[in-house]
Amino acid sequence: MKPSMSQIRPLTQLEVMTEATIVRLKLDAQEQTRLTQLGLYCGATVKVLQSARNAPLLLAVGDSRIGVNYQTAQKIYVV
Repeated sequence: MKPSMSQIRPLTQLEVMTEATIVRLKLDAQEQTRLTQLGLYCGATVKVLQSARNAPLLLAVGDSRIGVNYQTAQKIYVV
C-alpha cells in the first residue's frame, strides 16, 4: 500500500524512540550521496534516539548511530 500524503512527515516531527521508513530526501545531490553512504536512503528504517528543537538528531540506522543536523533532518521525509 502506498503511503498517503497525510502520513508523510519530516524526520524532525518524529517522537524519540519512534521508528519510521524514509520515503523522500529533498537534498542536493552531494548531501544525498553522503547520507546514502551512511545508510540514510529511501526505504531505510530509522529510529530517533535523541531530538531537540533546532538541535542535531541522533538516529539509529541498523547497528549504526548517525548525527544529522536539524536543517537536514527537516528535508528527510518518513512514514
